[in-house]
Amino acid sequence: MLPAPRGAPMPSESLVFHVADALLAKGERPSLRKVREALPTGGSPREVCKHLRAWRKKRGYDPKLEPTDMSKAMKAAGQALAMDLWKQAKREATQAFSREREAAAAMATDEKQDREHLLGMVETLQVENAALAARAGAAETETARVLARLQKVEYQLDRLRAEEFWDRVMQEIAEVLVERGPLTPTEILPELKDVTLRGAALHKEPLTPGTLKKKMDVRVSFGRYFEPRDEGRYARRAG
Repeated sequence: MLPAPRGAPMPSESLVFHVADALLAKGERPSLRKVREALPTGGSPREVCKHLRAWRKKRGYDPKLEPTDMSKAMKAAGQALAMDLWKQAKREATQAFSREREAAAAMATDEKQDREHLLGMVETLQVENAALAARAGAAETETARVLARLQKVEYQLDRLRAEEFWDRVMQEIAEVLVERGPLTPTEILPELKDVTLRGAALHKEPLTPGTLKKKMDVRVSFGRYFEPRDEGRYARRAG
């Protein structure tokens, strides 16, 4: 018996039936060993035994009832029939094995094509991912640049608003000095409006006598609004 090729199909029930019938026709006892030897592709003992039991049951075969004497003509006819059945079974098994092998080859080809297709998709996705990462990096850099510019503009805007606010405060102080005459920053502070006091808090700079003196001295240095007097007082600048 030739060893079963790797991946060869297990013998079918019909094939085992053919072989058992052929052995019986030749006057041989269809034992498990003889049936396996006669099978073109062999087969596991367990599988062959299962089909052989089914054959015995279907044929009503009993080894004890086998004929012990057959005419030469009957034996020759039986042997010829058995040979034909064996050849037919061999052809069927060979064809089945060939079909299985072709199907396996086609499946392997399809799997190879699928694998190559998937590898191509992976490479494409990797390229796209790298491009997205590059664009994301560029976008992040641009975002950081825009945020820096925005912060700079916001700082300049806050500074401009603060300058405008303090200039309005200086104008208010100048009007107070016109009515009251020269005053110190401490004397000026209670004369300011409540809205002015609240506005100073929004600009994160406390409205104290020290702050007023600093702001007024800046205007004095530029010749605007005020002129210094004795004892730390300030008067409204003429003109």
